[in-house]
Amino acid sequence: MPSIIVCARAFAWLPAVFLSLALFFSSFVSLAHAGPGHDHGSVVSTSSGTASPRVVITSELFQFVGVVEGDALVIYLDRNADNEPVVAATIEVSLNNEAIKATFQPDGTYEVVSSLLKQAGQIEVLVTIQDGVVSDLLVGSLVIPDNVATGTAASAAGDRIAAVVARFSSLLVLPTAFAATAAMITGLVGFGVVLGTMVTGARRAAVVVFVISIILLASTAAMAGAGHDHGPEPSSAGNGNAPQRKADGSIFLPKATQRLLEVRTLAVTTQSVTPTVRFNGRIIADPRRSGVVQSTIAGRFMAPDDGVPPLGARVKAGHPLGRIKPAFASIDSSQLSQTLAELDQQIGLYVQRLKRQELMLQTNAVPQTQVEETRFTLAGQINKRKELIESLSREEQLVAPVDGVIATTRAVSGQVVAQTDRLFEIVDASRPLVEALIFDQSLVDKITDAEMSLADGIVVRLKFQGRSRTLQQQYAVVHFEVLDAPDSLSLGQPVSIIARAGNPVTGIVMPRAALAQAPNGQTVVFEHKEPETFIPRAVRTEALDSQRVLVVSGLKDGDKIVIRNAPLVNQVR
Repeated sequence: MPSIIVCARAFAWLPAVFLSLALFFSSFVSLAHAGPGHDHGSVVSTSSGTASPRVVITSELFQFVGVVEGDALVIYLDRNADNEPVVAATIEVSLNNEAIKATFQPDGTYEVVSSLLKQAGQIEVLVTIQDGVVSDLLVGSLVIPDNVATGTAASAAGDRIAAVVARFSSLLVLPTAFAATAAMITGLVGFGVVLGTMVTGARRAAVVVFVISIILLASTAAMAGAGHDHGPEPSSAGNGNAPQRKADGSIFLPKATQRLLEVRTLAVTTQSVTPTVRFNGRIIADPRRSGVVQSTIAGRFMAPDDGVPPLGARVKAGHPLGRIKPAFASIDSSQLSQTLAELDQQIGLYVQRLKRQELMLQTNAVPQTQVEETRFTLAGQINKRKELIESLSREEQLVAPVDGVIATTRAVSGQVVAQTDRLFEIVDASRPLVEALIFDQSLVDKITDAEMSLADGIVVRLKFQGRSRTLQQQYAVVHFEVLDAPDSLSLGQPVSIIARAGNPVTGIVMPRAALAQAPNGQTVVFEHKEPETFIPRAVRTEALDSQRVLVVSGLKDGDKIVIRNAPLVNQVR
């Protein structure tokens, strides 16, 4: 027996030797394979927990989702047609014949409180909804699992314990590079110490090395390097109530997240629509409702008593805009003076002739007709002189030719103007025209109606008025009448025009905002299959206009798809 004990003591160092060697080689492998970016598997964002108990009921009018939170049932009520939250309804919930009126919460939800929600088992749910003149009755059931009913208090204590353990563990875990290197060095030292123990018998040192090796081996296994990954990790949410993309590709999106993203839906239907063509244009004045103000004489502009009308001033036809006081050059003045002198001379001659003829008429030396002719000629010369003198000081009144607003003004009080100067331009801003250039001549005669898009996102309807038969640089000139023009329009403003032209086509029409791009590059839309479930559908579309597309394949009548914030739904992983 003593020999056996001696033999056992002699080989007691073997476990320390094997552990030291294992630590050395494991540390070497960790340094070789646990570098930055190393990965043992793809990270899949999943929910590590179980979703809270919930009751989901759908009718033709509403979507009812109730989520159990302790002894409260948090209710999300949305319209089934477009997924819009209902925030002004009266809701009464019956849980196993216990009627409770739901109270509205500031976050847009409703809530009922009952002790039944903390007891395991199945609860029959009867919901009465009154929304204005619309009412509905919903029937469903709610299952409270045993672990939810009994784990409310335990979960809080478990969370505290887990937090303490995690905090303590974080103190024991060494930095990755240091831990792996230290473990390798310790393995070598330990191996040397063990060998020394065989010679010196210092078994205590072997025990110390053995303990240190265990700690460093655990630290090395826990920390695998920057970017190292041991496989799938749970999501940060840590519960089944977080948004997630399931293995079949469907997306679980809780009602709380839907409201945060403002997800809206639409039931698509087959329609007959006309294809559209897009081109550019500019705002011009309607010649039937516009005019210019010019002077017929050269002179000096004199403002009216209330001043020069400003830009944008609204005027009526005949409204005075100013007057022109004639102005003459020096050469014109000398010609007028010469003309006046000649007229005065002619008038003097006719006066003397008329006197002689009147004396001779008394003796019948001249006929009466000759006297009358001289008298008539004299009166004409006098009137001619009078008109010439009045023309030197006569002013021309300028008035508005049409009703409208002053679009341009180039008149300044005291300004000398010529006969060709455009002093004012007046337009009817409520009925302007749009002038566009279309290169494809085959589409011009097929245009039925159109709309224009302004820079601020406003869409205005247009009415096709006509086209010019004269091309401008191979483009056809087309005019549209603006219907219900906004006040922000300005002459010369560039606009984008979408006109309907061509033969009608039949298909499912939906907003362009419903489209999203899947990770594989496919164009998809999201079908609202269940109140909290969305399924991606690959579709093939054709552009219809700037805001709509025509679905060629992938959808059928009645499918409810997301038409607002679909790209945000697509981000769920």
